[in-house]
Amino acid sequence: MKAYVSIDLEGLPGIASTTMVAPDKTQFQIGSNIMSRIAQFVSTRLRYYGFQEIYIADSHGLMTNLDYLSLPEGTMVIQGYPRPYSMLTMLDSSFNAVFFIGYHSAAGTLHGFLDHTMSGRVFYEIFVNGVRASEFLLNALYAREKNVPVVLVAGDTYLRNEVENLARNIVFVELKKGVSRYAAVYPRLDDVLKELDKGLSLAVQRLKSGASFDIFVNKPYNVLVRFRDSLVADVVEMMGVERLDAYTVKKVFESASELLGFIEILAYVGLGIEYIKSTIR
Repeated sequence: MKAYVSIDLEGLPGIASTTMVAPDKTQFQIGSNIMSRIAQFVSTRLRYYGFQEIYIADSHGLMTNLDYLSLPEGTMVIQGYPRPYSMLTMLDSSFNAVFFIGYHSAAGTLHGFLDHTMSGRVFYEIFVNGVRASEFLLNALYAREKNVPVVLVAGDTYLRNEVENLARNIVFVELKKGVSRYAAVYPRLDDVLKELDKGLSLAVQRLKSGASFDIFVNKPYNVLVRFRDSLVADVVEMMGVERLDAYTVKKVFESASELLGFIEILAYVGLGIEYIKSTIR
């Protein structure tokens, strides 16, 4: 069997400050060590549960957070940014299951730790068919289109309701709980890993038993995007979107690939505009 593991940083235990989430920050090495330790654990346990190939997609920021030298036998790592379909690069129907590790709550979630969707600097909120969308939802829709079930999501507890309300049979494992946007609470790592292992075991059991991992959000996908800066909306208005107000655009998609790709392009445009603004003297 073949597993795809997409691992983010904000939803991991031990991450409690912006100082831990970017290479130029003072405590980034702590964040890198935590992600590497958890990735190593997940890969090792998935091999124990019967997966011969494990691909781990480094899925945070510049996507070069994992310590390559720490990964165990049988692990392939996907790193680097930008890349097509971001957190799910190279996912195709050759995989049997997807595991989301370290995922966080959607932009606009009360008390969610570093809540955002795709780019906190660009997007204020994203909705799909009226549902506030997290990275879990956007990526799960894409995985479903590739005929690969998402079987486990592990991260901030404020993501639990979204997973349990919008999907069937996906195992959710709480790794931490946001206290505020810049604070969180979590057990010691060994205790977290025990619970994560239980979740991995249950998810694999459900997969092998033929359980259905449905997502209850279906096409057409009516997507509403609210930007933090109206200038971004001014620019993307030329990309075939409906402009609703100064900060908001709308577009309908018939495929999750087009939806995820479009959100990615909007993020690049928004970040580019931020750079242009910073260079004006």
